[in-house]
Amino acid sequence: MIGCDNQLPTSDAGPDERPEILELRAPDPAVEGSLIEVRGLGFDDLGADPRLTIDSGGVNAGTLFGMPDDVDGRLLFTLGGDVVAALGSGEHTVTVRLMGAGVSSEPFIADLRVAASLPVDLLEVPTGEAHRNDVAVLVGDGIVGPTEGELTARFEGTYTFDEGGSRPVAVSLPVAPLERFDRSRGVVVLTTDLGGLAPGTFDGTIALESRLVSGERSESTALPASLHFNPPELFSLDPAQGHLGQLLSVRGAGFLGGRDRPDETTLIRLTGRFTPEGGGPEPFSGEIVPEYVSGSEVLFFIEPEVRSDALVASLFGHARGAFEGTATPITIDGTEELEGTTIPFGFELVGARQVVFVRFLPGFYDSLRRFGLHRVSDEVEMVVQSRMREIYEDWRVDIRFEEPDDQSRVAYSILEIGGPDPNGVGLFGYDNTPGKDVGNLRLFDAIGGANAETQADGYPGYGGVFVESFLYWSENPDLGDERPAGSPDPDPLFDEIFAPVRGRPATRAEGVGDGDPERVAAVRRAIDALGSIVGETASHELGHSLGMAQPYGPPTVYHNDFDGDGCLMDSGGDRPLGERMDLPGYERTHFCYDHPSYLDEIL
Repeated sequence: MIGCDNQLPTSDAGPDERPEILELRAPDPAVEGSLIEVRGLGFDDLGADPRLTIDSGGVNAGTLFGMPDDVDGRLLFTLGGDVVAALGSGEHTVTVRLMGAGVSSEPFIADLRVAASLPVDLLEVPTGEAHRNDVAVLVGDGIVGPTEGELTARFEGTYTFDEGGSRPVAVSLPVAPLERFDRSRGVVVLTTDLGGLAPGTFDGTIALESRLVSGERSESTALPASLHFNPPELFSLDPAQGHLGQLLSVRGAGFLGGRDRPDETTLIRLTGRFTPEGGGPEPFSGEIVPEYVSGSEVLFFIEPEVRSDALVASLFGHARGAFEGTATPITIDGTEELEGTTIPFGFELVGARQVVFVRFLPGFYDSLRRFGLHRVSDEVEMVVQSRMREIYEDWRVDIRFEEPDDQSRVAYSILEIGGPDPNGVGLFGYDNTPGKDVGNLRLFDAIGGANAETQADGYPGYGGVFVESFLYWSENPDLGDERPAGSPDPDPLFDEIFAPVRGRPATRAEGVGDGDPERVAAVRRAIDALGSIVGETASHELGHSLGMAQPYGPPTVYHNDFDGDGCLMDSGGDRPLGERMDLPGYERTHFCYDHPSYLDEIL
């Protein structure tokens, strides 16, 4: 709890570098357990455990602790019962501050309405045609979120099957807010609990029942409802072409599945002809088991498989070609099966693509402090992205900086960028994947973490890019220990570029070009230099993962035999610092010798 004297902790950041609150959002009214959303700038400086203090009328009402969130510039806090009690029900003008890691934001004033109870009401319910697992909207008041309590919709009535017969229905289904701070609209998933799998009609009533975290309970009036459930349908495939390992979105209605429904699943039966590239049409008939997303979407995975030392799609037995025919959705619930309407279906298979997820670890951001660039980490990351994409732009290498959601985990590589070398030998980077993958038959390499197979061979076990090792190019690395045997000799160019920011860390404003032009230029030069070194090192380790260098040479040779100007897969000692920094006067980095033709062949 923060005391009432409002003394702020000290920080090495200047006033213009404090975290800044731009907006505070909360449901109206807020109750115990409500999420408080804070948006602003500079939140990274608050560390791993940010707090939000709330004052009202000059008196501290309490402190809220942050909860995990993956959106930059946003923090989430849960409103505690002690704060609700301290404020009391009603309208309040509050003053809030963010605090953490010895840093505090400026005060921010906001209006907040608080309530101890929240009656629930129901004004409108879904009716008409529906499919299983449709998301239906309920209109009313007092809709609560999962951190505030529980809200259910009570269905009571009769389910009459289209083919005759009926059964009683009395079931409660969970309700969630349509939007985070919306008290007037909730959504409910119309599962098979409402009468089963077969087509038919539910006739009855729907009522809302809520229980708050505080223990308060409320129930709405019941409204009449009639819903007719139809068989599953297929609408579209997006995109209509795909590469090995890709997840394609199949849109439709009435799909079944999900981890919480182990007895339910969806199949898609394909019947027609597959024409491989350069060959004639072949009859094809098979069923795929797509990954369930929702009642309106499943994912079709183009599973790769190695046959005759080449990657092909396990479903079709080829890497490239086209399918033409029909598709039929089939839903299963236990021993029951329901077939939907057959539709025309076409799909083009376009071969292999290497998707790479580049993940920045917490150690990367910690090590940026040693370079004086921790407040401009976004700008450094942008240069890393640009450099890697430039190097691989001529090939089907898809470099991502967010976790792919259109690829199975067995179909994309992960490359980690961290801080210190956990192997303790001062490496810039290391590909710790097992063996030289000539032909790139593994789409799922993990360049990072610890690899026990590599360690068993006597090689360093930890892989990735180790940014802190770049400091050994400095006459004064300031890393405490002696230089490891594998570290480079100091290069005056390094201190020329980084001394201005190591002695006086760059600010966020300087990172985006605001400030004294000479100082901004020095900051920009350091950002570009470090981003390029990281990007080139990451590209080099990725090259190893793809089967280089010397892909047609001995399986235990991993670098070029001869030093070439700008050759990415040269040994580390053959690559000048200025080349790695992509500075004028040095050869731009590229693939040399047989590397371009090899990449053409596999990608």
